[in-house]
Amino acid sequence: MKALKILFAITGFYFLSLSASAGIEVLGNTVYKNVSSKGETYTGVIKIHNTGNKDQEASIYQRDYLFNYKGESRYDEPVSHNRSNSRWIRFNRQTLTLKGNETQDIQFEVAVPSSDTLKGTYWSLLMVEGVRPPDPNAKGQLNIHESIRFAIQIITNIGKSGTGQLEFQNPGIVKEGEKIFFDFVLLNTGERLLSPDVSIELFDDESGNSVAVLKAPKNGMYPTTSTKWRFPLEGLPKKSYKAVIVADCSGEDVFGLEYNIEIK
Repeated sequence: MKALKILFAITGFYFLSLSASAGIEVLGNTVYKNVSSKGETYTGVIKIHNTGNKDQEASIYQRDYLFNYKGESRYDEPVSHNRSNSRWIRFNRQTLTLKGNETQDIQFEVAVPSSDTLKGTYWSLLMVEGVRPPDPNAKGQLNIHESIRFAIQIITNIGKSGTGQLEFQNPGIVKEGEKIFFDFVLLNTGERLLSPDVSIELFDDESGNSVAVLKAPKNGMYPTTSTKWRFPLEGLPKKSYKAVIVADCSGEDVFGLEYNIEIK
C-alpha cells in the first residue's frame, strides 16, 4: 500500500499571502496491516518528527478512506462505511507539541470486536497535521497556508476470512492525440484487501503468436474501491489482437479476462 500525503489550503479574508506549513512529518511506516482474530487486541507506534527549529504543535485525528478509478479520494468522518475500523482504535494523544528537531511517539491500540459477523478487511486512517498558530498581524488579510496532512492507514484483516473478488469493467482502446492505450477498470467487489499484479499478453489474431507482454505495478484495493489500469500500445502493428488480462493477487485469488482489440 502506498503512503498518503494530502495537500490542502486554509483561507482567511482579503489580502492574499502564501506561506509554507511548519515541518511536521511522519517517520517510518505509514501503513499498519495486521492479521487478527475476533476479540484480539493489537498495538502500534507512530513516530512524528518536527523538522523545524521552533516548537510545533501537531493534531492527530481519525478519518475513513475510500477512492475510485476517477482519481477521487474521500476522507470522511469515522464510521462512514460498514468496513471502517475507526471505532476499534484508541490513541493516547490528540495533540502534542514538539520542540525543534524533536521526535515523539503516538501509541495506538486496535481492539477487534468478537462479533461473529466480522470477515474480510476493515480499515481507516489516523491523520497527522501540523497546527499553525494564528498570526496576530494577519487581520484584514487573505491568508493561504499550504499544509500537508499525513494519513496513516490502519488495516485489520480478520484471519483469512472473506471473499476475494475483482470485476473487470469498461475494457477498450483509448486514443489521446497520437498515443493509443488499452485500459479498463478493476472494481473490488469482494470482502478483503487485494493487491493485484496486473498484466496483459497480446496475441496476434492471425498466427496466434504472443507479440507483447505488458505489466503494471501493484496497487492495493480495498473492498468497494476501484482503480483504472492503462497500458500503452505504441509501436504495435495495426491489426487485430486477443488480449489476455490477468490480475494475480497471489494464492487462489487470480482473475482473468479475454478481450479482442483492433489497433487502427
